[in-house]
Amino acid sequence: MREPLAAVVTAGGRVARTQFPAADLPEGIESEGDLLPKALLQVDGRTLLERVLEAVRATGRAERIVVVGAASLQRWLRSPAETLLPEHAEAHENLLVGLQAVAHYPRALYLTSDLPFVTAEAICRFLEACPEEAQLCYAIARREAFDARFPNSPSVYARMKDGEWLAGCAMLIDPSALLQRAEWVRRVAQRRKSLWQLAMLAGWGVLWRFATRQLTVADVERRAEQLLGIHCRAVECAPELAYDVDTPQEYEYARRLADGGAG
Repeated sequence: MREPLAAVVTAGGRVARTQFPAADLPEGIESEGDLLPKALLQVDGRTLLERVLEAVRATGRAERIVVVGAASLQRWLRSPAETLLPEHAEAHENLLVGLQAVAHYPRALYLTSDLPFVTAEAICRFLEACPEEAQLCYAIARREAFDARFPNSPSVYARMKDGEWLAGCAMLIDPSALLQRAEWVRRVAQRRKSLWQLAMLAGWGVLWRFATRQLTVADVERRAEQLLGIHCRAVECAPELAYDVDTPQEYEYARRLADGGAG
């Protein structure tokens, strides 16, 4: 029997309209001055948030879904099991707020809201690959698989001894265990998208091995366990969990690909 699972989706990011001039927002959604809610950027007629929520629902795994973001996101929630919590200024605080809301669950799936190609299958594959004993599983994608799915994408890879990787946008978390280490959550979350910055946080020895391409994924796992005091695992994920929208180039690429264009 599968244990109960909650899902936390952070959706508080903003992008500048001047940097995203072709940004497409749903009808009735206004910009906040020069700022646009990133979760509501549209790809092929659907918002990024809508795509993530539809994928989570389709898994049939999440008893509860918590979205952390602006009040305007409420219209994309469907049932009493889906809750919107007010956003905070910092992304990592949104993560903590979301985890606090589901702290009584043994496991919580964490996703960002800017995954234009996320699928239920990709999420299920990640969940099934996570070891039962791990208290924190972090998604990473191998370059070969990512390039095959997203050829010529503007994404950036981390070069390590055992391959080139992208940091994914999904984690499977024991909420209570991680909340006890909230300060480290803040530090790690701020560096979530950069394995290089995570290596710096881990110490100069790790940083040196990373710079000389001697660092392995297992090395990062061991150091994370030393720092957090919990069982951590990096889990290879489908490319769809690693393609997010942080830059105008990534947004335009996603729009072209969704429209059937070449990367």
